[in-house]
Amino acid sequence: MKKISPLVSILMPTYNHEKYISQAIESVLAQKTDYPYELLIHDDCSTDSTLAIAQNYATKYPDKIKFFTEKENQGLMKSYKRLIEQSKGKYLAILESDDYWLDKNKLQIQIDFLESNPDYGIVASDIITIDDEGNEIKKGGFNKEKALTDFWYTKLLGLSGFEGACAIIFRKELFFKYCNINDYIDLRFKTFDHPTWLSISYHSKCKVIPNILAAYRHTSTSLSNNILFEKHIDFILNIIGIEKYIIEKYGLNGMTQYEYNNRIAFMIIGKALKFHKIDLFCEYAKRLTPISLKQKIMHFFPHLYYWQFVLRH
Repeated sequence: MKKISPLVSILMPTYNHEKYISQAIESVLAQKTDYPYELLIHDDCSTDSTLAIAQNYATKYPDKIKFFTEKENQGLMKSYKRLIEQSKGKYLAILESDDYWLDKNKLQIQIDFLESNPDYGIVASDIITIDDEGNEIKKGGFNKEKALTDFWYTKLLGLSGFEGACAIIFRKELFFKYCNINDYIDLRFKTFDHPTWLSISYHSKCKVIPNILAAYRHTSTSLSNNILFEKHIDFILNIIGIEKYIIEKYGLNGMTQYEYNNRIAFMIIGKALKFHKIDLFCEYAKRLTPISLKQKIMHFFPHLYYWQFVLRH
């Protein structure tokens, strides 16, 4: 009997996630679909028991799980490259091994939408955000403004990406057409999803389904949530580099340069206030093109604004 190709490939890069990976894998195996799917796991030379756990599942479910490992650590972008190259699905879903899916119908709901709407390249569900121990931090990852538009490109620019790659499924053909994973590697991008969503959303409509179907984990070691200020800022600067790369290809799509610059400035300003970095705050406050009275005070009297903020908080 001829084996039917999977309709969707689930990409699971993993590294030192022994505490979480079983929950992630089980949430995939629980999916109820009327089509075949495959789970591709790439262990990037873990030093804990992640490798053994993943191998055990791959041995138990050879019809659904394919497992790959390395002799030396390759880094996240090379993990994604290997997974994508091995994938056979028409669609790609991401589930990093510290996240998990909440609804057994997640794949079916999202693939049904893409199959019925060929002009859409990405479909996302809503999410909950959880901490290291699985406690809910926040419900919902999309504000109304973002969720009500099918055109994400300018909404994503300025570091305002949709949280939770675990919520998203996208067309593989669009990835190969508009994204270059080798550029991601050569330019040392720290995140796969931001350049991918930007590139695809420039060329295709995108959909947010309001159902909460996935759990996105903010751990103490998450790149986008690092408690160490220097690493946190390094991640943001890397995202700015990603956006420069994308903007050079596609432009701002109607957004003015000063609007974009203000988005970047406000993002850095927020982090500077959070971590009490007055010099960084003043530097980016002076870069603002102020519109409101509040912004004008911030821009022209940054030290005054900073200290009254600190006193109030």
